[in-house]
Amino acid sequence: MKNTVLQICTPVLVLALAATTWPVEHIQTLRTPATVEGFIGGESHDSYKVHARKGQVMTVKIAWRPEHDPETGDNHAQFWVESDGAPAFGKEAADGKSWSGEIHRTGDYFIYVVAHPTAHYSLRVMLR
Repeated sequence: MKNTVLQICTPVLVLALAATTWPVEHIQTLRTPATVEGFIGGESHDSYKVHARKGQVMTVKIAWRPEHDPETGDNHAQFWVESDGAPAFGKEAADGKSWSGEIHRTGDYFIYVVAHPTAHYSLRVMLR
């Protein structure tokens, strides 16, 4: 009985997964200095990639248009910076609206922006 169920369910599962369209994340590559504007909210995030060299200092700043909704309260946007395999680094300032860190390894660095509930934002990225 187990084998029969497995024989029936396996092809159905394979077909269902093959027919599923997985969302493809769009990562926008930035050349610094760069300022980008966007609109984000809900479960979504915007993704940016910056190539940096060891010894450079990256600074990222975010601003957003304040809005108030009686049901959800004040909106806010935030970001974080990541690098494959690199430990967390850098320092936040201005209640998370600014971040700066020295690059310890040459490579690609990723900046992710989220908002709650939604926000029109401006993101500034600089390397020196």
